[in-house]
Amino acid sequence: MRSTLLTLLTGAACCAFSAIGFAQQTVALSDTKTASEVPGATESAVAEDTKRTSRKGGKPEAKPYVSPYYSYDDDTDGIPNGRDKCPNTPKGEKVTPFGCPYDTDFDGLYDYEDKCVKEPGPKENFGCPWGDKDNDGVKDNIDKCPDTPGPLRYAGCPAPKKKDTDGDQVFDDEDVCPEIPGIIANRGCPEIKAEEKAALKKAFDNLLFETGKDVIKKSSYAALNELADVMNKNTRTNLHLEGHTDDVGEEDANLLLSQNRAAAVKNYLMSRGIDDYRITTDGHGESRPVAANEDDKGRSLNRRVEMIIKYD
Repeated sequence: MRSTLLTLLTGAACCAFSAIGFAQQTVALSDTKTASEVPGATESAVAEDTKRTSRKGGKPEAKPYVSPYYSYDDDTDGIPNGRDKCPNTPKGEKVTPFGCPYDTDFDGLYDYEDKCVKEPGPKENFGCPWGDKDNDGVKDNIDKCPDTPGPLRYAGCPAPKKKDTDGDQVFDDEDVCPEIPGIIANRGCPEIKAEEKAALKKAFDNLLFETGKDVIKKSSYAALNELADVMNKNTRTNLHLEGHTDDVGEEDANLLLSQNRAAAVKNYLMSRGIDDYRITTDGHGESRPVAANEDDKGRSLNRRVEMIIKYD
């Protein structure tokens, strides 16, 4: 009886394992599809899919995700949008590994928009350096007579003939008051009062700017305030300001700096109540040194804003 029962159990177990095996075989067969069973698929695609399925134990192999941002290349320069710093580069232009066109002369203009690829120049001149047509040493962008040689002092125009209209032994090109006789010490203007002379000297001696800028240092304010007080007391007193620099840097930059520094002094005095029409300004850059630019002391003397009082 016991032997018969054991035999029956063993037979049932064998049948169960056979059923499981048959089921696995059926699943495997159902996973192996033909191209005719998958709409729109090719035989090779179905075969590859079957291989992936078998390698993963019946689960399809996951493909790595690639963002479309790193797949697209809008300007077709070979650099995907994801790392293209210049995605709108004109077609056909050579680009760097970052997707931007080359700038051979490093002047801020790409080669395809630069008319002087190997020479740096400003954008205003299409990437070319400013020329000097009349070879007078004054660049064409600041030369008021670009076809006629002349010194920087006269903005590239020929120097005027020397004349002294008021006969005070100060030539008109140096005379701040060319039609009123004056003294050489006051640049051709009449001699000024002692109080005004003292205020001028103090303002001149204490006037300081931040290096390379037209910003007046605060330590200069007190002396400028005293000059403004003197001018407010005497409404006939007018002031002429002339900016000058040393020879460090480009001539055109120094000319502009000298003009801006004179204007900065004017603006400060106007803030203290002096009317605009009472102050005139000019700038001569490095063209009128009062000392040699060979050492710090000489260059320091040449960086100045001259102040000349005149009467209306």
